[in-house]
Amino acid sequence: MNASEDPFDPARNLRELSVLYDEVDQLLALDPERLATVVPERSGWAPEQHAAHVALANELVLRNLASLAAGTGALIVRGVEPHARAVAVLAEGRIPRGQAQSPRMVRPPERVQLELVRQWLADGRAALAALDPARIVPGELRIPHQLLGPLDGPQWARFAVVHTRHHLDIVRDVLGER
Repeated sequence: MNASEDPFDPARNLRELSVLYDEVDQLLALDPERLATVVPERSGWAPEQHAAHVALANELVLRNLASLAAGTGALIVRGVEPHARAVAVLAEGRIPRGQAQSPRMVRPPERVQLELVRQWLADGRAALAALDPARIVPGELRIPHQLLGPLDGPQWARFAVVHTRHHLDIVRDVLGER
C-alpha cells in the first residue's frame, strides 16, 4: 500500500483478504508433519493452528461485516467511538507480536483436522464473495472487537487483512522462511 491509499478502503481490503486466503491455501498444501510442528521460540502454535485460528477469526469478521452492511444484528452498537490506538494499529497495518492472546472462541484445537480447516476457508471465501464492498461504509454502526473496541465496517475489513497477514508472518517465521 502506498501513502496515498486509504488503509480503510473496503474494496481493496476485501480483495487483499482474498489473496491472503490463497496464501493460507498454499500453506495447507505443505507437508502435514511440517504444518504440525511447533517451534516454541517462534510461536506456541504450529502453522496449522495459525491457519485454523485465521479461518475461525475471519468467519466472525465476515459475519460482522455482513451485519454492518445490512445495518442489523445483535452485536451492533451505536454512539461509541473506536479506540484511537486500535485505529492507529489498523492504519499502520501491524499488530504487535506477543502482546495479546486470542479469545477462546477462536483458539485453534490442539489437534487440527486439515480438511476441516479447508472447509472453514471455503466457507470464508463464500462469505467474502457474498459481501458488497459498496455497502461496507464508515459510520456510527459498530461491532465491538474483544481487544480493539468498537469497529465500523471498513475497520473490520482492515482488521481481517492485518490480522491474517500477522499470522501468516508468524507462520513464515515458524517455517524458517523469514
